[in-house]
Amino acid sequence: MLGTAGCAEMQRRPTPPPGALSVPGDPVRGQTEALVNAFGDGGTALNDHPASMALAVARNEQVLIWLDQDPRFNSFSETIRQQLEGASREQRAALGIAEDVPRPRVVAGLLATRRALLASDEAAARNAMAGFSNPEGLPPLQRLARMGGLPQSAIASSLLREEVTRLDAENAWRGLRGSETAATAITTQGLGGNTDR
Repeated sequence: MLGTAGCAEMQRRPTPPPGALSVPGDPVRGQTEALVNAFGDGGTALNDHPASMALAVARNEQVLIWLDQDPRFNSFSETIRQQLEGASREQRAALGIAEDVPRPRVVAGLLATRRALLASDEAAARNAMAGFSNPEGLPPLQRLARMGGLPQSAIASSLLREEVTRLDAENAWRGLRGSETAATAITTQGLGGNTDR
């Protein structure tokens, strides 16, 4: 019975991500490429684009949630988790978000901030940030607009992409059904990777 329950758990579909964090195609590679695109340069390209930065930071937090909850993400090494946690600490420090604020709350707050910014509702964006961020000095929205230059985030995203390449090369993915394994192999080898850009 325990074996049957474990098998069912491995094949249970996780809760879908918040809509703004959805990616086409394979979710693991899609989220990886989205993080690389956002933080490969330390996030400097997102300076003056606070809505995009809010989405990128929310994605990093959400990937850490998936590492605990989604079997499709459980092939990543502990080193990758540590690197992404380091990126989270760096991003939270830049925004004045305490380390003990729960990740789901940070994700929800950042996505609410993004929605408000996209609607040109700065007051609503400030209110959303005030719910989970309390920085010293510059207000949260100003920090969000100028926080690019995050070396740990650049390292973490680069290592995350390298980990995907390693897992493909070694056929070392765990927690995937046969059809998912085949689909991921086609994504990277048959289509050259980077299919979610």
